[in-house]
Amino acid sequence: MNNDFKILVEFLGVFGPEASGRVLEVPHFEAARKLERFAAGGVGATERREVCALLQLHPAWVRYLADRVIESRNVGTAEDGGDT
Repeated sequence: MNNDFKILVEFLGVFGPEASGRVLEVPHFEAARKLERFAAGGVGATERREVCALLQLHPAWVRYLADRVIESRNVGTAEDGGDT
């Protein structure tokens, strides 16, 4: 598993229940685009470091990123004919 995603999964495993019920903080447009590209696996090393820095500044965006990862996997599975 990619180390960045491992960190995300571990974070959600530890803080997911504590964060449930809180309002989702939506990142501004440019940050959202970076997070979406990151979730889809479409970033290089430089942008990956930028995303990690953004998440350190805005930990609430981890939930937004996790939702984008789930969406990208569901879309990929649906395109492959899977039933997720």
